[in-house]
Amino acid sequence: MGKWDTLVLPEPERAAAYRAAGWWRETTFLDDLSAAARDRGDHPAVIAYEDSAPARELSYADLQLYVERFAAALSELGVGRGDVVALYLPNRWELTALYLACYRMGAVATPVIPALDVRELGHVLRESEARVCVTVDRFQDIDYGARLQEAAPQTLAHRVVCGDAEATGALGFDAFFVRTPWEERSSVDEADRLGPDDPALLLYTSGTTGRMKGVVHSQNTLHAAVLAVSVPHRLTGDDVISIPNFATHMAGLSYACFMPLLLGATCVVQDTNRDMELLLDLIARHGITWAYASPAYLLDMLDAQGKEPRDTSSVVQIVSGSAPIQPQLIARMREVFDIPVRALWGMTENGAVTVTRDDDPEGWAGHSDGRAEPSMEVRIAPETGAEEAGGPAGTGGDTDAGGGRLLVRGASQCLGYLGQRDVYEACLDEDGWFDTSDLARDDGRGGIRIVGRSVDQVTRASGQKVSTLEVESVLIRHPGVREVALVGYPDPRVPVAELVCAVVVAEGEPPTLEELRRHLAEERMAEVLWPDRVQFVWELPKNSLGKVLRHPLRQRLQIEYATHR
Repeated sequence: MGKWDTLVLPEPERAAAYRAAGWWRETTFLDDLSAAARDRGDHPAVIAYEDSAPARELSYADLQLYVERFAAALSELGVGRGDVVALYLPNRWELTALYLACYRMGAVATPVIPALDVRELGHVLRESEARVCVTVDRFQDIDYGARLQEAAPQTLAHRVVCGDAEATGALGFDAFFVRTPWEERSSVDEADRLGPDDPALLLYTSGTTGRMKGVVHSQNTLHAAVLAVSVPHRLTGDDVISIPNFATHMAGLSYACFMPLLLGATCVVQDTNRDMELLLDLIARHGITWAYASPAYLLDMLDAQGKEPRDTSSVVQIVSGSAPIQPQLIARMREVFDIPVRALWGMTENGAVTVTRDDDPEGWAGHSDGRAEPSMEVRIAPETGAEEAGGPAGTGGDTDAGGGRLLVRGASQCLGYLGQRDVYEACLDEDGWFDTSDLARDDGRGGIRIVGRSVDQVTRASGQKVSTLEVESVLIRHPGVREVALVGYPDPRVPVAELVCAVVVAEGEPPTLEELRRHLAEERMAEVLWPDRVQFVWELPKNSLGKVLRHPLRQRLQIEYATHR
């Protein structure tokens, strides 16, 4: 597996310590599946809804059957050990089975969130050298089969489509994977299974240099990330879990796919992930006990419950992360649903790192992102480069918060960036501390509070990270743009999260926001990355080296927001 040689593996002594503590192990998620199929084969593993209607329910015995079948199908398509399989899918029942099928026959899964368009999808497929990509024909009025056809590089051997595959000349998933009993025709060698320390998951995240980074995890780093949530929240096999966030994102796949599997619990999934009315219906129908949802989703839940109250008494707690949580939002969730909201902080590079717990004060998630789990260490280092240290609009940045750069290390830390060893090593110090590029302060109870970012990224209320440099590199090609800088400004619904403003020095007639968006659409950039507004200036503020200073631009937008509240 030559292309995986760029990874940075932990020292043997550190890996041994992780095993001794139980955060790493010699078994894998496939062993968890075997145990669940043996001990509670009839217990529901996945209950899936598509287009707001019941689609399929899998018991653990069913899940094990489909894992074997899908693994043999991938092998039939020529996928071998160390090859990459891309999963460009909404939240469907097939996802968990496909992740595990990859591990069963030795492949690495690279999930791609449906919000990404042709430009980002093509980048992932090229960089990962994926051999197979699985998608749907249509989802929310978007032709995903056509997107995949347009994005597919020559290195992609097979396009597989759930639904109408003939429209783009792809292979039909249902006929080839679901209805063909490959496990009866050929067997996958047991020796091909991925081991607990082998590269297993390749997740692409927005880069701060304009290039997406391929984050590599093993089943052991994923195991540690799952324990960081399941243990402090006391989850068991009796829980019913739901995560409306995309299960092709680190948080979604960790808690929707692998955490229920580790526990032998049930996960209820919905492909219409922003439909909070449906989520409330599912809570009432299936007795969901634990859910993870970004702050924007919580606001939608409150709106939906206000329109039509449902019985949500089964829910013990909701966990939120990906963006800061306002105290007012937590108070409203307690008032309307009578449940606590827990905070969680983590990254694609390390999964969950800090969480709030039931022994914290009421509403503590509005003031803290929690304490680190024993499997991870956190440290706040002094921040340098104060002229660019301002955090998200509305937080006051590091200067007001009295914090510094957040460093982490531990059992759920990834194995590095595929093909970018130098980039990953630049984030590590000599003692193995990983610089998260987040700014944090001490919360006063042994935990942390994230107060900003020291890199050029904007975080939406949904948790989506927008790489400003990546979008700027496309906007600058518009003939009406001489210079451009993207900065965040407060989201009126979730002021501690951000929307995106394009600050433009025009070339001739200033382009409208619609024209800039049309340009990005023509470049096939995902809509979630587009600016929400445009502002024109005569010149951009710069330092003595000519680097654009974003902090004065953020301050200007922050003052404007405060004035018009």
